[in-house]
Amino acid sequence: MMNKMNNYSPNWYLLHKLLVDETPVFTRDRLWTYKEHQHARALAIYLAHATLATPVLNKTTIAELLSGSRGWPCKDGKHHFIQTNCSLDFLEDAGFLSFYADWCSVHCQHPWQTEVLDDSIIDILNTAEQLKQIRLGLNDFIEPHFCINVNELTALLSEEFGNVSLETLLPLCTRINDAVSVAPETSKFTPLHSTYLWQTLLEKYPAKEAFRRWMLCIQVQGRAIVPVLFSLLEKKQEEMFFEEIERLLSSELSSSYSLKTIFKQVTNSQYFRQLVESRTIQFNVSLNEDMPESVMKSGISATGNITAQDLDALYMYPAGDDPDEMEAFEKWEQFGYELGLSMPLTWLIQECLIHSIYIDRRCLRGSSFSLNLLVMAKNNLVLRHILFNILPQRFNWTYMLFLLSRADTCDTALVHLISRGTLHSLLSSYSGAAGIEKTYREALLKEYLRTIEGCDANGQRLLKIAYHIADLCGFYNDNYIDSPEYRILTCLLQRLDDASVLQLVSSFIKQLEEQLPRRVLRLKERSIYYIGFWLAERIEKVEGNHKQKVQQELCTCLYTFYQTAFEECFSGKRRDLEPGAFFASLPWASLIAVKGASPLLSMSVRILDWKDSLTYENKNWSAVASAIRHYMQTLMCVVKCKIDVIEHKRVWRKVTEIVCSYGFGKQEGRVYIFDRYITDNTRDLWVAFSVFLNSIPDDLYVDFIEQCKERIPVSSLYIMLDHCHILAREQVLQDIILARRDLDKENLGLNDLELAFISACDNNHLKLAWGVLQAAKPILSRLRSMKNIDLLERICRWEGYAYKYEHLRLFMELKDNPDEYIRASKLISFKKPDIDLSENNIHFKNLSYECDQFSRYICAIALYKSDPEKSVSIMESLCRTSKSLHHSFALFVARIEYGEKVGDLSLLSLALDKFLISIKETKPQDIGTQWASQILDAMRKLNFQHQADIFWRKLTPEQRNTKEIMLPYCLALVERNEVWAAQQIIDNYRKLNADIGDDTSLMPLLEKLNKALPEEPVVTGIFRAMVESQKNSTFQLAKQYGLIVSRKFNEYVKIIGNGQTTEIFLKDVVISIGRELLMRKKNLQLQASRRAKGTITSQITNEDLINDWFTSLFDMRMSEAGIGFGDQKRMGRSASGQSIGEIDGVIKHSDNTRIAIFEAFRLFSLEKRTISGHLDKISSYDNEGLSPVFIIVYCDIDDFTQLTKDYKKYVSDISYAGFTDKKKRVETVEITDQLWLGKEVRYRVKDIVFYHLLLNMR
Repeated sequence: MMNKMNNYSPNWYLLHKLLVDETPVFTRDRLWTYKEHQHARALAIYLAHATLATPVLNKTTIAELLSGSRGWPCKDGKHHFIQTNCSLDFLEDAGFLSFYADWCSVHCQHPWQTEVLDDSIIDILNTAEQLKQIRLGLNDFIEPHFCINVNELTALLSEEFGNVSLETLLPLCTRINDAVSVAPETSKFTPLHSTYLWQTLLEKYPAKEAFRRWMLCIQVQGRAIVPVLFSLLEKKQEEMFFEEIERLLSSELSSSYSLKTIFKQVTNSQYFRQLVESRTIQFNVSLNEDMPESVMKSGISATGNITAQDLDALYMYPAGDDPDEMEAFEKWEQFGYELGLSMPLTWLIQECLIHSIYIDRRCLRGSSFSLNLLVMAKNNLVLRHILFNILPQRFNWTYMLFLLSRADTCDTALVHLISRGTLHSLLSSYSGAAGIEKTYREALLKEYLRTIEGCDANGQRLLKIAYHIADLCGFYNDNYIDSPEYRILTCLLQRLDDASVLQLVSSFIKQLEEQLPRRVLRLKERSIYYIGFWLAERIEKVEGNHKQKVQQELCTCLYTFYQTAFEECFSGKRRDLEPGAFFASLPWASLIAVKGASPLLSMSVRILDWKDSLTYENKNWSAVASAIRHYMQTLMCVVKCKIDVIEHKRVWRKVTEIVCSYGFGKQEGRVYIFDRYITDNTRDLWVAFSVFLNSIPDDLYVDFIEQCKERIPVSSLYIMLDHCHILAREQVLQDIILARRDLDKENLGLNDLELAFISACDNNHLKLAWGVLQAAKPILSRLRSMKNIDLLERICRWEGYAYKYEHLRLFMELKDNPDEYIRASKLISFKKPDIDLSENNIHFKNLSYECDQFSRYICAIALYKSDPEKSVSIMESLCRTSKSLHHSFALFVARIEYGEKVGDLSLLSLALDKFLISIKETKPQDIGTQWASQILDAMRKLNFQHQADIFWRKLTPEQRNTKEIMLPYCLALVERNEVWAAQQIIDNYRKLNADIGDDTSLMPLLEKLNKALPEEPVVTGIFRAMVESQKNSTFQLAKQYGLIVSRKFNEYVKIIGNGQTTEIFLKDVVISIGRELLMRKKNLQLQASRRAKGTITSQITNEDLINDWFTSLFDMRMSEAGIGFGDQKRMGRSASGQSIGEIDGVIKHSDNTRIAIFEAFRLFSLEKRTISGHLDKISSYDNEGLSPVFIIVYCDIDDFTQLTKDYKKYVSDISYAGFTDKKKRVETVEITDQLWLGKEVRYRVKDIVFYHLLLNMR
């Protein structure tokens, strides 16, 4: 017998508290009444002395019943003989019978209809049904039961209870002549009865015989193995019980069933009906003039094909022979938790384990019984299945934490502790789910990594668990980043140290060939991509001599993996190369940095041969087209990486060549990768390509347009126009679109025509919109005679488009005379189209209502200048019913106009707040140009500087380079005297638009900027460096400016920093921002008060608000240097669960190079735990040894001076996790009554400088 286990960790109590939400004290008892104790003791005495009145339902008896050599007694005094051709061995191997604890259990779900089944299946069903009836005493069979002489029982009970009557003690007993029997009642046999039975049997028999008799009695009387209550047992009784349980498990289960047989047993119990009833589903689809109509019929076929010999091939067995394999668990989980709950010994083993494992604050204790069970499970499949599959599914949290504490079982525990069921149970139990999930995630993974620390083959284990979690992340959904499984995966990976990362890389490379076939088969390739690319990015930060070699091997492996997948798509194999958000988010830069773009470009050397595969005659055409689109998306990702000029040009040309050659066309039988029949993912890729075109040189763009302008559908041209931010190119696209006069020849489908119509109306191309309506008429006329409701509704929708067009046309004609427009618009009416569609049809009613709303919407737009108050009234009425974001925007514009007309800024603020609330679910990249422009302009007028900065940072680079969005923000920057930031934005815009002199819309901005710029060209360091010679022309200055701001940060500082180091330069910037923050603290207090719903406060209660100000001030100040607080949306969040750049911050260069660490927190006193906690976690998310580290402390205390002294002394005396003490002395660099700056040096691979900046926010 093994010794007991004690495992100490502060996380055990925390994890148990989160999972159980109760004090971790062991208790399984409820309050039992005296009468219940009395009945339980009486029943135990009866069972201990009674004899079995029927044969024992063990293997021997069942074999005799099946062979016909024995009959079963019936209530009429006769014996019934079972007639069957089924042998015991067959029924047991097929999973219909089992003999756990040597007692028969039947596993068979009876089908609804047996007439259509084969005779051999009917024989199994009849045999199983008769054995069920024998076991339950149905159909006149005598149920297994005990009996005893009435006088003997009376004497035994009188000795224990005195003169209490037999009927009072055993109310369910029945008398037959001189014998007494108690009918088996499952619901009446409780753990209390089981406990008294064990104690009573020990009084009469030795432990071994007592346990054998106990098992027999509870299976007969309780029909289930009911565990005892350990709290009522004496120590000796408990020890003997555990010894007998161990003996039973070691002997009983060692020769028991295989995992496949267990799977058959549980499947037969609940799903046998589906196995043997062959169900046919018939679809009838009509393709005549009434098409398309479909009818589905379902029925059970009388094929009679399935025989008893065929059954074994019908079961969907779990993968693998090892029941604690993760893949096996996933298979069991697909069938539901109830599958494993029929194992007879499960409840008994569960209660024994729960009693033998408990958590006492920081200590997790396990008895020798629990340890012995794990040892036995190594060679016992049934026990392994119970311990590693069934028990964890019952949410036995203490037991799962016990498994987590052991190196040989922690993988299994982690799989169950992060399962969807566990996470759902955890998150649904608490209101603050995000914070609870973060705490649980960090504590769980910390314990897992602590458990496997120092174990052999760590890389293989980590890879196995990483693959399992990655498979749960839902990489096929665009919002996978929001799943709890994804947060767990990123947290696990980011906690790995360099040694573990190298082990993981080694295992990844070695096992890729082994993993690939089954992952391709189960569509789980994306887990390989994610983990491989994460490793490629992470290994860049690893220190060591072998780094470059390992990096080369990994990147070569990933390149080969991708190239093979691409080639196999052409050869007919099924591979996952569907373009989308997942692949676009991968850090391709990590591969390009090692291998360059040449290996990718070489994949298309035979691009001319692709045409042979892009035909509808090729059955694999869909996979080929998808692979080419994926390859094109990959090349567009590569353009954003750091590659040389030659490779840049090669990538640009390759992408445009693919679109020119295979993007669009009209050749019969040929597949085009942007065909109108393709899915929504293709449309997303065309949007990405339209954005990509902004980056290519003018000569290449001209060549592309000349080759493709006639072939690109007008709907796709509009997408290009919507995402073009270069004025000259916009005009070219406008001209091409407006030149499309005969849309009938473009052969567009209704979907493309619909998109073209909407885009034409959005761009005021009403003539083209009219052409689209005319092009749609022949298609709609062919559909009018059809009866399919979906087609009729589509016809109705196009009638609505015609109605809306008339309103738009009239509005454009009379927009300068809104009253005349309103009068004339009343003459336009929406009439029911000439189709077989009832006016009571819900879709027709909705469309009529929508058209009425549209006419009111256009009326409101017509009035918003001349009568904004009426416009607001109309739109408020519309928004209350429609909930349309377009209506919300029109209301926002009308409210702004009305607020300006009456001179009330509070109305502008109200309009802005309500509109921002209405679009809070809209992603920044999905916000339209007009919307973003109006929002920024409103913030400018309201002087909402901080909100404008935050909103600007959320926009995409393409949106920031849009004139309508850039203009109000730059005006706001100039008005608040941040002219250099405005200058840089305009310079970026100028790079895309070489000549903006003729653009009159920019003149007000340029005039204000010119006035705001200082006369001296030496105001900032960057212009000091540029005007060394007065002979420089404006063009040369602009060129030099662009060269300087594109430098790496250390080079930038050398140029403009007057000899400063990067550390001193950053220190000066941070302290300057600290002073500016102190000047604005009253504004912060005011905003904090607003957030507190009107409560007046002088304290800063919201740390996030201060951080937002600090980071936005820093980003704005350092935007010209190309550094700021970076975000990690691309590959996830930080291990803390917070967004990098807000609280746990990293200062990064625009090329993604990390420069310094930023940590901020509040202090209301010398809170030592808070201080040490924040300082200790620096090393957890800094694997590079970045220097300097800025610790910013927002202080809210009466005696700030004393706090600075106490803080300095405390910090000087403590050690930081992950750092070696260098000089445990903090030097004061600067001090005022509002600010204190201290400096110290710690060691972690190298000297790390810490700056402590304390700000008095009181």
